[in-house]
Amino acid sequence: MNAEWVRNYFKTVDTLDADAIAAHFTDDGKFRFSNQPPAEGKQAVRDALAQFFETIQAMHHEGAGLWLGDDGNSAVWEADVTYTRKDGTQVTLPCASILRSHNDQIYDFRMNMDISPVYES
Repeated sequence: MNAEWVRNYFKTVDTLDADAIAAHFTDDGKFRFSNQPPAEGKQAVRDALAQFFETIQAMHHEGAGLWLGDDGNSAVWEADVTYTRKDGTQVTLPCASILRSHNDQIYDFRMNMDISPVYES
């Protein structure tokens, strides 16, 4: 895992293509969104993302910081994430994601943010 890999992963995330994103995970990979229980397994990750993507129109990550682990298999990505709601309005929120990989596939992804402003009117 290097800086280019992390940036390319988040470019894929911004496509809202749950299948393409899930392809970055190991078969037993975990995805945890804040305080929610983790989705465990590639198919569960894909399904959780697809369900979330149905609630928004678009998303864009603007990187604010990237820290790579000494082990070459972990990273912390700080970003400002702009969500476009179904009504076309936008909200930008700070986010920090922790990624752990094996053979360039994610086995543990933890995203930390308060998503509730996206759903406030």
